[in-house]
Amino acid sequence: ICVGSTVTVIDEDEDEDTYKIVGSVEADSFNNKISNESPLGQALLGHKENDIVTVAAPNGEYTLTVLKVC
Repeated sequence: ICVGSTVTVIDEDEDEDTYKIVGSVEADSFNNKISNESPLGQALLGHKENDIVTVAAPNGEYTLTVLKVC
């Protein structure tokens, strides 16, 4: 996963989401474009499909599983 990747993840509650990793200027949470500098963006960078990723968010850690990377 790198800047420009579109990533589909599933969380612990089995909720699936798709995000595009973008630079901070292009970030738009309403359109699922997340900054590479955000906690989620930073956690996803460098991972690949089937990896389990721990995100250190302000309200506590959570894990995601990477389902697909485009």
